[in-house]
Amino acid sequence: MRVAFFGTPAFALPALHALPRAGFDVCAVVTPPDRPRGRGHPPHEPPPLAATARDLGLRVLQPESPRTPGFREELAGLSPDALVVVAYGHLIPDALVAVAPRGAWNVHPSLLPRWRGPAPVHRTVWAGDPEAGVSIMRLVAKMDAGPVAASERTPVGPHETRGQLEARLAAVGAALLVRVLGQVADGNVTVMEQDEAAATYAGVFAPVERELRWDRPADELDRLVRALAPAPGAWMSVRNERVKVLEALPGFASAAPGTLVERDPQGAWLVACRPGGLWLRRVQPEGKGPMTMDAFVAGRRLNPGDAL
Repeated sequence: MRVAFFGTPAFALPALHALPRAGFDVCAVVTPPDRPRGRGHPPHEPPPLAATARDLGLRVLQPESPRTPGFREELAGLSPDALVVVAYGHLIPDALVAVAPRGAWNVHPSLLPRWRGPAPVHRTVWAGDPEAGVSIMRLVAKMDAGPVAASERTPVGPHETRGQLEARLAAVGAALLVRVLGQVADGNVTVMEQDEAAATYAGVFAPVERELRWDRPADELDRLVRALAPAPGAWMSVRNERVKVLEALPGFASAAPGTLVERDPQGAWLVACRPGGLWLRRVQPEGKGPMTMDAFVAGRRLNPGDAL
């Protein structure tokens, strides 16, 4: 079966590797155009999927969007039987789906209908869900609302970050996708409609949502740090300086919220919350590289009892 693969970030790489190994003919990899980089870097950087696809010897198409004039005709000329979408970042129009007689299939890293939208893994960790998962659904016009062909669950580790969980889900999704596409190729795939009443939305975190507020419970702030690690990062304000918190663990403190309480033998520092406390291990001041909290405290001449 000939497959056109739509994707962008590293999350899509396991699925891209899996399809040719499973015997599927990937006739094109569709991903956004190369983007300019900052000063001191090569002038343009390809999306992760583009570089890998070229290494695999696959045809790469990089329209500005799936609605770019002429792109539908270009894709139709490759005669794909099915489309696969893995974190592409654009909605696929019905006219493009119609190019593939066996439909379009999306790998979504949540247990649909929970956490539709662009940030499902972030929201899974932030909400403290005990389980995460991957769903393979057939694309429809409404975002992430299509009928589900298969899903697989996995527990969320107590200290797992969004990045760690997402990497696990990418591998789970790749295996699940191969299984579903095999059913599509054989003509025996079955799907189940989602329960609209149970749907929740996983929006991207706004900057204000990423702020660590010390009048919140420690376990809640711990989940926020893990949900936003390694990027875009939770942040705290220290003497009018915005500082990302890259690594933390919940603890106990009885001081006023926001008080710098004590240092542990490994160089982490405890900040009081309401209730509890948060051990800060690694941080990143604005415009600086990552550093230990111990180095940050020393550089800012902070002391136990200071308010952050």
